Amino acid sequence: MVALVLVLAGAAVFATTRGLRTVSADGARRLDLARAPRVLPALALVDQAGSKHAFGGLTARGSDRPVTLVAFVYTQCMAICRTSASGQAWLQAQLRERRLQDHVRLLTISFDPARDTPSALRAYARTLGADPALWTFATVAEPARLRGLLDAFGVVVLPDGLGGYSHNAALFLVDAQGLLAAAYDVERPDLALADVLGSRL
Repeated sequence: MVALVLVLAGAAVFATTRGLRTVSADGARRLDLARAPRVLPALALVDQAGSKHAFGGLTARGSDRPVTLVAFVYTQCMAICRTSASGQAWLQAQLRERRLQDHVRLLTISFDPARDTPSALRAYARTLGADPALWTFATVAEPARLRGLLDAFGVVVLPDGLGGYSHNAALFLVDAQGLLAAAYDVERPDLALADVLGSRL
């Protein structure tokens, strides 16, 4: 009986760690995306100007830019969202310096549509020095569709009991086919840039 329990536990660990190649859920997501990019849901987003767009129109599909780097935040977040935002600000500077603004776009999506209205998103974008020609801020047009979007990206958002949220974070790459193709640690936007420079353009 003990041997059976050990075998089952070992199999579970092996599966969860993707063959002992990672120790975290985020690491497993990265490996899964590298093996099988995900189709993203068709839904509408509202940007900081109040304009409505099909999700694919703000990412690669239907866009003149083949690669989109996406982050999820809520604008009142004082923790990991700031790391995500500073990483995207760094990417904006790098893309401009390398004259890649016509090939890559940045998209920040709020998962707090009740508070993150277009005017709140505009104010947030201004604090980051975001260039609207390169970096779009948006939220879901229909809050009921938010869960499906978060699930597609593997983003977990839970109320923290203090009016905010506890959530995981990553920087995501949506490729030229409109597929979710890669995920990076928010503290390593340089790895996303290296992939864009090395093989995505």
